Amino acid sequence: MEPNKLLRMVAVASLLILTFSSCSTVPVTGRKQINLMSDTEVVKMTKAAFEQMKRQYPTSNDPRMNDWLLNVSERISQQVFWDMPLAEWEFIVFDVPGQINAFAMPGGKVGVFSGLFDMVETQDELASVIAHEIAHVTARHTHERMSQAGILKAGSGITSIGTSIATGGMINMAPSMSGQLAAWDRAKEMEADQIGMMYMARAGYNPNAAIRVMEKMAAMDSGLSSGQAWNSTHPSSQERLDALHAYLGEAMEAYEKAKKMQF
Repeated sequence: MEPNKLLRMVAVASLLILTFSSCSTVPVTGRKQINLMSDTEVVKMTKAAFEQMKRQYPTSNDPRMNDWLLNVSERISQQVFWDMPLAEWEFIVFDVPGQINAFAMPGGKVGVFSGLFDMVETQDELASVIAHEIAHVTARHTHERMSQAGILKAGSGITSIGTSIATGGMINMAPSMSGQLAAWDRAKEMEADQIGMMYMARAGYNPNAAIRVMEKMAAMDSGLSSGQAWNSTHPSSQERLDALHAYLGEAMEAYEKAKKMQF
């Protein structure tokens, strides 16, 4: 057997062993996932990306926007402490009118574009968006994507998955809520919807607000596309809306429990 081929086989076999020994569990859903990336590695990269965004976009001084974001993010961050124990939280409203978008990054960096406040009418609705974005982080979707990219690279004969993945453009901002093609695939979007609805409910926000926001997104979708899931990978807002209705019962129980604890 050729030496190079043998080395590739050994590398792939070693990576497979590492893969099967590097599983983690997603909060709320309990799904098992492959995670070959450390929190330290991912947070270092996302911190740099967040600092770049702060240089790129102006920060909003709007008191209502900032108060809403602070109130919502603080309450939800308390609920995810055990899922993100080392987070250094930072919440910023970027002054980008017309941009209906929000994101959360590993390490606790949360950003909202000011255009989002043209759509959300209550703090409960804002909470549904923030909880969804934070759910992507606690579910370690970025870690998972990087890990999967590393496995694919190894299968192609590239045995180093560290720096090549870290600099391979796998970090992406949260999916746009304005109808653009999203960064996450359908499974991860649906998972973040489920986790986020539970987070907002536990924080004392009415989970029905998540349904109202998704109804607005579905209406926006209908004006931008045929309503079909993007490339059969990203779920349509209508598909996500149907799933949220299925999660609502459990979330309402958590919400009623949280309300009793608040008073």
